[in-house]
Amino acid sequence: MYFLGLDPSTKCTGFCLMDENKDIIEKGKIDISKIDDHGEKLAVQYKVIESLMDKYEITKVLCEDQYAKLNIDTVKKLSRTTGIYLLMAKLKGVELELIYPTSWRKVFHGYGSAKKEDTFDKVVAIYELEGLTFKKDNDMTDSVGIAWACVDMHKGVAA
Repeated sequence: MYFLGLDPSTKCTGFCLMDENKDIIEKGKIDISKIDDHGEKLAVQYKVIESLMDKYEITKVLCEDQYAKLNIDTVKKLSRTTGIYLLMAKLKGVELELIYPTSWRKVFHGYGSAKKEDTFDKVVAIYELEGLTFKKDNDMTDSVGIAWACVDMHKGVAA
């Protein structure tokens, strides 16, 4: 069984594919910060995530949902990004659930008020990842926390 955690972004989307033992199979980031056309940004993200879905038999996808408190333009762009993931999952017959940051952090940390820095530090420590920097890699480390929560939620493990 494989579980995919997604941290969508308008600049750098993080993804993590994890097995039921919480071993990382693949992780990374889709840097779209230098692409101006929003449609092209969506296409690039679609292709990367589709290749993961084609390569692995994914059991479930957990995707971070947006807060309405963000800038309206950002909310619209993130909603479009989330929409391509919802469509792709549906077309591939994979369950996708949207989750707010406080909810997946509660599963991963045991409390929902954890910050991005807390997730970065915990992921780096657990997986003994070297050479990462918070500024460049926090979207990817968040996706690891989201994938972890996806595994626990699938197994029915409560925070």
